[in-house]
Amino acid sequence: MLPIISNRLIFPAQEWLKGKPTLARLRELEASQWLSHEDLREKRFQALHAHLDFAYREVPYYTRLLDEHGLQPARIQSFEDFARIPYLTRDLLRRHVDDLQPRRKLRGVRRMSTGGSTGSPVTIMVDVERAAFTDATRLRAHRWFGVDVGAPEIVLWGSPIETGRQDLVRTVRDRLLNSRLLSAFDLSEPALARYADILTRDRPRKLFGYASALYLLARYLQGHDRAPGPDSLRVAFTTAEPLYDFQRAVIQSAFGCPAAVEYGSRDAGLIANECPSGGLHIAAEGILLEILPAGPSGGPAAGGEIVITNAYSFAMPIIRYRTGDIGALADGACRCGRDLPCLGTVEGRRTDFLVTPEGRVMHALAAIYILRELPGLREFQLVQERADLVRVALVPDQGFASETPDRAAASLRRLLGGAVGVEVEIVPEIPRAASGKHRYVISKVADQHLEAILRGQP
Repeated sequence: MLPIISNRLIFPAQEWLKGKPTLARLRELEASQWLSHEDLREKRFQALHAHLDFAYREVPYYTRLLDEHGLQPARIQSFEDFARIPYLTRDLLRRHVDDLQPRRKLRGVRRMSTGGSTGSPVTIMVDVERAAFTDATRLRAHRWFGVDVGAPEIVLWGSPIETGRQDLVRTVRDRLLNSRLLSAFDLSEPALARYADILTRDRPRKLFGYASALYLLARYLQGHDRAPGPDSLRVAFTTAEPLYDFQRAVIQSAFGCPAAVEYGSRDAGLIANECPSGGLHIAAEGILLEILPAGPSGGPAAGGEIVITNAYSFAMPIIRYRTGDIGALADGACRCGRDLPCLGTVEGRRTDFLVTPEGRVMHALAAIYILRELPGLREFQLVQERADLVRVALVPDQGFASETPDRAAASLRRLLGGAVGVEVEIVPEIPRAASGKHRYVISKVADQHLEAILRGQP
């Protein structure tokens, strides 16, 4: 399909049939991204206040909560007042799923499950306003790189919601929009070879997918001396997982284009997008991002847990939601000239950290850097079962040496301390999570430890 037909006809018709005001939101966002810091702050507060008023009037959970704490919308006159509203947590989402939905029925509401890879799944209700704001935010970021709706794209994805319903209607729609879905559930060598052929033949303008999946495909291209068509790709958007520096370098080299991060979650929504100048811009027109400091002496720039309010989530209000992600706000303005605030870092979920028996906390990268340097490894995963026990799964590739498992164990013992047991297993593959994501490091003990730190407890 010609890109201009997809852009001017197919996509607008699709959004109109769904009742989604995506294009109207996009026009607003294209203008508001150039507002001053003060005007953006005022716009964000007005959106938050309107959303809080809706939640108080329509949602039983918030009617009760705000009355109990004397925080009715009329009393919220500043961001400082707003910060007095109690946090929303995953546990509260699970326990109050019915009371968190509005009394009156909204149009176009769909149910989503999220979080199965990190605990019990959470049910989220998404309405057309939230979906439109999410899509408009994403499209705005894609335009920053000169790609728009209708530009040929390849999506490397694995969520059951997307792959399990690939019926004829969806396939035809994707073709009309010049989008092709490749499964991140199958990243075997034959699949990667097939994906490389598709890249060469289809000559997409953009890639979108899990950071780990795009990284594996990029490594395959490098290892087999292959490349996409010359001057084909404009950008590779990575999402759903942290993009580590070593992954970014390989992706940019293999695909011959910039890599840009999209940060969000199914429960909280799309939060931030990276621009060509490297700023990870928060969608501040509808998203309030706060940092829960790590202890009483911390601050937003020092880092802590990310707390999100999504002013466009009407079917299930997300107000001061503790995401479980660790990050920090950036200092200063981005070179691109937009006054949209920026995240400085997003270091991953609390379960992406490691804790030693002595209580020392370290980022997953400390272990990742050790394992990724081992020769002949296609993939790996470390799971911390207890503070004194980690299990490592290694997927061998060409050049894998018999002494590699012993080297991995010895290096990790030096990192974590001699009291930590390290069990290494050679496996043919590492199954993807139910979502299709791959996590290099999973700690089953870090969450509780970091929760105490974030609360300022010893």
